[in-house]
Amino acid sequence: FDEDPDDDILPSWNIYEFDLGSNQIRAVITDALTAEAGDDLFPAYLPDGRIVFTSNRQKQSGQNLINEGKPGYRALVENGDALAMVLHVMNADGSGLRQISFNQSHDLDPTLLASGEILFSRWDNTANRDGIHLYKMYPDGTNLRLVYGANSHDTGTNGELIEFVEVRETLDNRILALIKQSNGNFQGGDVVSIETNNYIEIRQPTAVNSGILTGPAQVSEAFGNVRTDDLPSPSGRFNGYFPLWDGTDRALITWSQCRLMENGNIVPCTADRLADPNAVEAPPLYSVYLYDPAQQTQLPIFIPQEGVLYRDVVAAQPR
Repeated sequence: FDEDPDDDILPSWNIYEFDLGSNQIRAVITDALTAEAGDDLFPAYLPDGRIVFTSNRQKQSGQNLINEGKPGYRALVENGDALAMVLHVMNADGSGLRQISFNQSHDLDPTLLASGEILFSRWDNTANRDGIHLYKMYPDGTNLRLVYGANSHDTGTNGELIEFVEVRETLDNRILALIKQSNGNFQGGDVVSIETNNYIEIRQPTAVNSGILTGPAQVSEAFGNVRTDDLPSPSGRFNGYFPLWDGTDRALITWSQCRLMENGNIVPCTADRLADPNAVEAPPLYSVYLYDPAQQTQLPIFIPQEGVLYRDVVAAQPR
């Protein structure tokens, strides 16, 4: 067992495309050397058929250094323990690889807006800043700008610091995001709707709305009290949220009910149990549900099963 293997022999994450009609799966990048040059995650289609994704291959950054006569290398994040993940685009056949975002830390979860812009979560970890907030830009990487959240991280339960991740757009052009701690709470949190057209922070409207709107800019989409601090969450926790584009305002969610550990057994949360200051949250049981926020109802797509966690969920639907 090699405790410190060479990077060249480590497996990498690659992007595949699944064809619903033929039930076939294919690797988008077919050349093995090109595919293994980096970890590729979070793909999304662009209107012209290209794919935007997050990768630590940093294609343009390294090439720019070589063009300047310097050694080409991939940049590490601030604490030096991982390669920085930034946004890239490629053609549907894996050709035309190009880096479109440049960041010392990570750019994650790109999604296509109806406007044609790319909205994503950026980890801003330079100088005295350390938070994941929302940015957007054009698919060619131009017109990069902050959208929301740089000073709204203390908006979790009881002022708990949270991050804005897994951003999605609804059919009526609302922006949804998962808010959760950067670590802990079994990577679960709450889902909020954010008025990014009218606000840049939870209580700070855009210039044209100054003195008119007072907020809050973000409102929970949950069916009850979902906590983002270190205490058990009465209404469970979300781990994923994907809106359907069928006009019903429903969404696919990955969610775990509130569960506690009691004398070595897993028990459901009750008011009496939650009132105990020594209550200990049990490991989550994330599964997939169809959620109707208007009716506050949910139907299980997969029955929760101990030892099985469903985390990331998407809907295959036309846009």
